[in-house]
Amino acid sequence: MITSVYISNEKIQVLTGEMSKNHLDVKSCMYVDLPEKSIVNGVITNEIGVKDAISKLWEKYNLPKKGVSLVIDSGTILNKKIKVPVLPKANIQSLVQDEFKDVEGYSNFLFDYIVLEDGHNGDPLVFGNAVSKELVASYIRVFKSLDIALKGINTSIAAEISLVAANPVINTKNQIIVVLDNTSLTSVLYIDGKYSFASRSRLLEERATEASRMEIVRALSSLIQFARSENSQKPVEAVYICGMVEGESDLCPKLQAMLGCPVGTLPACDNITCTKDKDKAAVLMSDFTYPLGNMI
Repeated sequence: MITSVYISNEKIQVLTGEMSKNHLDVKSCMYVDLPEKSIVNGVITNEIGVKDAISKLWEKYNLPKKGVSLVIDSGTILNKKIKVPVLPKANIQSLVQDEFKDVEGYSNFLFDYIVLEDGHNGDPLVFGNAVSKELVASYIRVFKSLDIALKGINTSIAAEISLVAANPVINTKNQIIVVLDNTSLTSVLYIDGKYSFASRSRLLEERATEASRMEIVRALSSLIQFARSENSQKPVEAVYICGMVEGESDLCPKLQAMLGCPVGTLPACDNITCTKDKDKAAVLMSDFTYPLGNMI
């Protein structure tokens, strides 16, 4: 059984499920709201509030205390698409670290990567991450104090990349996936289903308002223009919106009208289900994007 946890700026999300023969079936999903400003840009600012919320979830749902996989998200996490030669894993890890050697405070970071292209269909590519040691340590400390053992920590965009790769409906498309998380907007551009570029911006307007819609449109328009300038032969085919809140049920059609591009939520696929139902899983793709991708 997989237990995947994502801690955002406003809530804690947990999914449990099983992965078998490239098929993921989610068994349960749950969340709890965090006290205001307990997490700011991924940094724990109210450790007691976060611990209390985790404790309530684990007690209410009798969740496993071993083998838990965590996803974190922060604007302080650095990422980079890196071309690598065909090498053993240990050597690739060293190359990824070298790519971040000019970062200030290099020795205070931890490094990891996931494979984007293994070399069979083009140059080998990896998605490298550099995460502050203190950021990682702060999450480990919180879970350890509750006797919950983490088996791994993933980053939000890496989890999303895994979700896209696993969904055959979208894993060859030119598309933008947008995750709205309270006052932040993370947009990732995929070309032929492969990670190309990510941008992050702060949302200043109140969500579910016309001003907020225009703010989102401006951010997406800039990324669509960037995609055209980078590869005019491969225009953006679709924009997928995740993390919508109450009052945003009309967000997708309104964005579509303004952007002139199909806008919707992530589509269902046969190999990702929730209690054997792919349509239920499609809802999770949009509302639990990061913890779902972390299960794959």
